[in-house]
Amino acid sequence: MKQLAGYCFFFLLMVAWFCCGIIHAQDTGGELRGTVLSSGGETLPGVHLYIAELQAGTVTTSDGTYRFRSIPSGSYSMRISMMGFQTEIITITISAGETMVLDIQLEPITFQSGELVVTASRRSQLIGRVSVSMNTITPAEIESRNIISLNQALDYVPGVQVLGNSVNVRGSSGFTYGVGSRVLLLVDGVPMMGPDQGGMDFDGLPFTQTRQIEVLKSPGSALYGGGALGGVINVITKDFPDEPETTLRFYGGVYEPVKYDVWHTWSGASDYRQFRGILFGHSQKDGDRFGFWLSGRLHDNAGYLQNNTTEGLELYTKLGWNVARNIDISLYSSARRNRNYQFLYWNGLKDPLRPGEIRLPGDTASGSNRGLSDRLTILPVFTHNINPKIQYSLKGRLFGVAFRPIDRQGNVRPSDKHNVGIRYGGEAQINIQAADQMIITAGGSFDENYIRSDVFVGEDSLMVRNQPEGALFLQAEYNWSRRLTTTAGFRYDAYQVHTLDTATQFSPKFSTSYAANDYLTLRASFGRGFRVPSVAERFFNNADFFPLVSNITLQPETSTGYEAGFTYMRPLQGLFSFRAELTGFWNEYQSLVEPTFQSASGSFQFINLTEARIRGAEAAISITTFDQNHQLSTSYTLLDPADLELNQPLVYRSKHLLQISGRSFITNWMEAGLDFRTASAPERVDTDFSFFVSDAELFPAVYVTDARMRFIRSQPSEKFELVATLMVRNLFNYYYVERPAIFAPPRNFQIVVEMKF
Repeated sequence: MKQLAGYCFFFLLMVAWFCCGIIHAQDTGGELRGTVLSSGGETLPGVHLYIAELQAGTVTTSDGTYRFRSIPSGSYSMRISMMGFQTEIITITISAGETMVLDIQLEPITFQSGELVVTASRRSQLIGRVSVSMNTITPAEIESRNIISLNQALDYVPGVQVLGNSVNVRGSSGFTYGVGSRVLLLVDGVPMMGPDQGGMDFDGLPFTQTRQIEVLKSPGSALYGGGALGGVINVITKDFPDEPETTLRFYGGVYEPVKYDVWHTWSGASDYRQFRGILFGHSQKDGDRFGFWLSGRLHDNAGYLQNNTTEGLELYTKLGWNVARNIDISLYSSARRNRNYQFLYWNGLKDPLRPGEIRLPGDTASGSNRGLSDRLTILPVFTHNINPKIQYSLKGRLFGVAFRPIDRQGNVRPSDKHNVGIRYGGEAQINIQAADQMIITAGGSFDENYIRSDVFVGEDSLMVRNQPEGALFLQAEYNWSRRLTTTAGFRYDAYQVHTLDTATQFSPKFSTSYAANDYLTLRASFGRGFRVPSVAERFFNNADFFPLVSNITLQPETSTGYEAGFTYMRPLQGLFSFRAELTGFWNEYQSLVEPTFQSASGSFQFINLTEARIRGAEAAISITTFDQNHQLSTSYTLLDPADLELNQPLVYRSKHLLQISGRSFITNWMEAGLDFRTASAPERVDTDFSFFVSDAELFPAVYVTDARMRFIRSQPSEKFELVATLMVRNLFNYYYVERPAIFAPPRNFQIVVEMKF
């Protein structure tokens, strides 16, 4: 693995040397340069500029800058154009030897066209030019819905379904018992998956300082490696504002008691169970070179189930230094402590509010678990803009977790029962404008997981596990014209999965987008994905909560994905912005890892079992007024998930997903919002789980409606805003399960008060 890290560094030097060699040397003569920005002040990469008299053209670089050299003295007409923006034609006059600096601002045809994303290509670009399926969650949506965990943010993303602690993008994951996620979670482009279970942490995110959340719904392994088999979720944090900003948000609420008397076997079932919390954030710049923000959350949730309480404190910081004109350093860090009483599975449908028990030979497994959880994250980033055409970045990462179980008397169990895991590593990336029409992205990474736990004792009887991994990636994006763009790339990964056994994977990708006109964009993509099984899937061997044995022979999962679709955006009647998107997809999976009951041992084991195919279609429509005060959106996803080994539907996949959301400012100080989501009952579930837990096979359709009313008082002259929100989640008190053998939240009420100054 160290040799691979050396190859990564050598590879980056070769790419930089080659691409620098093809950049033209600076010519003499008049020069025109500047930056192209959107009306919102964001730099625009990929804008075409053309001077007809000279038959000369160029394209803005990744930071929105452009340059013409050796311009003879005289007056010229320059055409500036980009899909989704109004074309501008301006007259320039330049003299011999003059260097003219001209910044240009383009007006979007529809407001969505100006939305910038970074996940699709590991660099900033307009969402209208992205050639794969993507959705974004804005800060306005986070604040309006009082989103305090990632699963709440994902509930209304088209094609995404959250089953307990498993994120299911277009059926890629099903239900994975919280381990081995097939969707990769990033913060500012850095992987944030648990070092032990390989799952997502829904709670550890700075929501008061989140700029947007991007959801890539195609295999992302060609850029991001293992874990991105079914897609990528990237949380983008905010930059530092010119003026100091402070946010305080207080929330409190109650879960409504269940209405069936037969379920009142637990005394808390008759109570209004409380939850509350405080979110805070502050951000500012100190001078032109230094900025910082601080975010945090203090929370306490009594839960609506017995033995399902949570309390904790979370702190997040980000520091930024502009060391020189073209060098930046940032440091993101977080520290969290939570005391959790986790509800794992119920005591059957007649007693769903209390945890169950599983009687095993010589022991009894419990349906609940109590413990202290600590997490620490440190993400340093160094960025150097060598010139307008070359930029490179170096990123480090340290992600540590520790779980200390607590016994029934409230005492922390001995240290040999503690689970400790660390993920550390680094990444280098270079972006090169190799020609006016071509951008190259290349890089390498090295990471290692270290885990010590008594539950990861496999067939080799070791308690300490580690899993080093290294990778190289390369991508080239070429703008053939103002309308046609193609992207091709690959990633090569190597993982040490057990002792001296190494798994390797080559993941290519190709995509293209074509702007048929200013309103219609066609796109198609192909990509390979893979995922190496997590340490938990490979080595977990314990029966404290569920009978599960290890399997050190697990092999990586792989996938091949195809996608084609179109996006149509245009104004309607000069009042509305209309957006419609239709996508068809076909994904094939090999060697999927699934927990399977082994009759010989009387327990479950993760094995490579399934060859699968998931095909389907997704449609989304939104209508928004130009002032963004009123919006209506809907999406529908049709899935055909097939287990090719058994010739049956894949387990825990809903065939139909429908989401409808609307919001409207009734007055300039009052906004109303309504969200509805439904998912059909899976055509097939895992019935083996029912051997141990009563009624675990029950998985009805989901129909959930959330409503909110916001009252806003703003004083722009004093830079003060007060917002009060009344929310009702699960408005019609529909009873369902959010994952096997766990009752989903009943109707609950919230009051949120937020101040910004």
